[in-house]
Amino acid sequence: MTSDDSATIASVSDQDWYVSRTYGVFHIPACEKGKAHSLLMILPRGDALDLGDNRRFPFTITAREIALDIVQDLAPHGVFVCEAARPSEAEIAAALNRRDAWYQQLVFDGDQMWARSHNYQEISDQHRRAALALGLEREWAYVPMKMVDCPVCGERIKPGVALCKHCGAILDADKAALHGMPGKEYGHKVATRITLDAN
Repeated sequence: MTSDDSATIASVSDQDWYVSRTYGVFHIPACEKGKAHSLLMILPRGDALDLGDNRRFPFTITAREIALDIVQDLAPHGVFVCEAARPSEAEIAAALNRRDAWYQQLVFDGDQMWARSHNYQEISDQHRRAALALGLEREWAYVPMKMVDCPVCGERIKPGVALCKHCGAILDADKAALHGMPGKEYGHKVATRITLDAN
């Protein structure tokens, strides 16, 4: 066990976490790629109860109490309070198992939502992150590219293209020339440097 002087929070999550409490805001850093975990040292804090009539009752919150309070909702993400100053291999393995089980649940939920509606907006970034972390390919895990209107024919096209696939208009003459597609050679109408505004 750590002493009351400090406690250590470890994380195997690839996300940064910011936790706000009345006694402070705490940043649990993301676990960097290639590293086993990230760490945050917690120190005890002082606080006081307002008893009214300008009377206050000061008290100390131990480091471990603070650490346990901070991570209470983050356990499924692989965030935990170490028993010692640094995490053991068993603690890291247990955190990875919890995180992966949470990711699998998110992917399952994403599959259910996608089967029901095929609506990308129902899928959250957490669902996509879970699929990516587990190396699972899912149609819903990819955000569709926002399309724009061709200024010549009005059909929907990808932003930044040199050539409209519908009407053949050259939308970026420099890019078209760079790829060997001058308008005169292909007989396309040239619409040089037209800015496409997304709807």
